[in-house]
Amino acid sequence: MIRAIKNALSFLLFAGVLLVLVGLARPANADPIAEKSPQYAEITQALTELIQLQSTPNTDPEATGYTAASLSQKISDLRFQKYIQETSEDWGICSNATTATVGVYGYDPDLKSPTPQLVYLGAGQTTDDDWACTGVFLPSDAAVMGIDLGGEGAIAAFVDGTRLTISENPVTGSLEFDAPLYQLLKAVDAPFSLPQLTSADVATQIATAPVD
Repeated sequence: MIRAIKNALSFLLFAGVLLVLVGLARPANADPIAEKSPQYAEITQALTELIQLQSTPNTDPEATGYTAASLSQKISDLRFQKYIQETSEDWGICSNATTATVGVYGYDPDLKSPTPQLVYLGAGQTTDDDWACTGVFLPSDAAVMGIDLGGEGAIAAFVDGTRLTISENPVTGSLEFDAPLYQLLKAVDAPFSLPQLTSADVATQIATAPVD
């Protein structure tokens, strides 16, 4: 009986030590992105304001640039983006589920003042989780579900922490994203020059993105 108690105590002690070691071994970047991204406060404020707008009696959403449907969709997108930042521990991951190379923007989050760089992600590839994938390059001739490029190149930017899958519509061939857009940065809005490449040019690029 005494031996059994000693064995049980030894096991509990071992389990406790193991839990402490696991806690100490937790990676430094394991905090939710919400605690590190400046976007979180912006998303939370915008969500609060739009929910208030939606719930205010006799308010005409169109007076603020929304229809009732687009307001509901924007609130849904913001809720999803807020959830992404509260649950994700990675700065951003992009997966290319298309049959061709795509251009993606990202940076090394360990750098002090990183600038997103354009790299090329091959078909079937996924960016390394130690690299922050922040957006997708859209050539001026790209067809993208739900986005009107107006004949201009752009960057489809996503909130920090997004795990994005880039796919093709099997009927139309248009690019599709499984996460809501954060910003559409056209040449005039982008903080750097966009390359003058067509979709065919991008599709033939050698893959250069850091991958798992």
